[in-house]
Amino acid sequence: MRICFVSPEIFSWGYHGGFGFLTRTLGRELAKRGHEVSVVTVRRGGQGEVEELDGMTIYGFPDHGEKPRVFRAVLSRLDSMKFYRRADADIYHSEAVSYNTFVAQRAAPNKLHVITFQDPYDLYEWHRISLVDLRYRLTPTFKARLNIETRILARACHRADALYAQARFLIDKAVKLFHLRRIPEFLPNPVEVPRRAMRKADKPTVCFLARWDPQKRVELFFRLAQRFPDVEFIAMGHSHDSETDARLRKKYGGIPNLRLTGFVSEEEKSRILERSWALVNTSIREALPVSFLEALAHETPILSGENPDGLTSTYGYHVKDGDYAKGLRTLLEDEDRRDKGRRGRALMEEVYEINKVVERHIEIYRSLLERRR
Repeated sequence: MRICFVSPEIFSWGYHGGFGFLTRTLGRELAKRGHEVSVVTVRRGGQGEVEELDGMTIYGFPDHGEKPRVFRAVLSRLDSMKFYRRADADIYHSEAVSYNTFVAQRAAPNKLHVITFQDPYDLYEWHRISLVDLRYRLTPTFKARLNIETRILARACHRADALYAQARFLIDKAVKLFHLRRIPEFLPNPVEVPRRAMRKADKPTVCFLARWDPQKRVELFFRLAQRFPDVEFIAMGHSHDSETDARLRKKYGGIPNLRLTGFVSEEEKSRILERSWALVNTSIREALPVSFLEALAHETPILSGENPDGLTSTYGYHVKDGDYAKGLRTLLEDEDRRDKGRRGRALMEEVYEINKVVERHIEIYRSLLERRR
């Protein structure tokens, strides 16, 4: 089969986001199984127009960053159309519905199109983001733009041949937001579950795994380190904005029990998650981030203000009142903490394990192609 992923990013060339990591993981595994995989995404960093990565062909269209915002979006999508046609895939799979989905459908109208809802935003989500990032204030102009965007994306959803959601709670949300006539099916994101036994650190250790962008509120994690001097804090990741990254490292880098790793390899990330007693997520809002799955795969409970599909409350501590210090203290003292981690790993093995999820994708693709014949 020939599969083309329609993705807002790819996990390479200096850009490291959840959608990109997911796309790279799925694409790599499909390519290993002999399928012809391509990805069409915006070009970043030193990425060329056509690249090879993990057995995939990556097509990068320009972002036209020098142009005014309104022209930039239109011109980049127009440039992307030739790459969707060049991919000549049997199936175009959008990891998150976006303008790119709409353009891919226009570029290849006679091909099959699949959408997985990863993190759809309604007005409430935009409001939450605006509390920490003023770029997304809900001004009348911004609201009007969101209304137009939602209508366009709803049309893309209605034209798709199949709809899925990576978390169960997103199904109803997508139906309401895009006025769907079909109910999306649950299609989990994949996670690699280590085969080795997990060995936790002797000393209480917690970690942070996310980009250091406004909605992630990494400063809350740093301040927790100041309040818990007997706990080791490890902050993986960095900000995509170099000035923000430098400011945060200068301000908090001197905390003795806080380690700022920057971007880490998959091997180092796995070692840190294995040793950690908890993954601390301080985001103002989330869908179901891959980091939650990775933590549970390493028997590491979750501390977060978000509770997607009940994972946080079942396998960690759900912070409902914004008091992360109380939550961390409670979780570290919880006698069932290790058992929560083990049960979380069992769920990952049963539902989210990478080979099972990739095979489910292949089943879906083959079923769609069979129906088309």
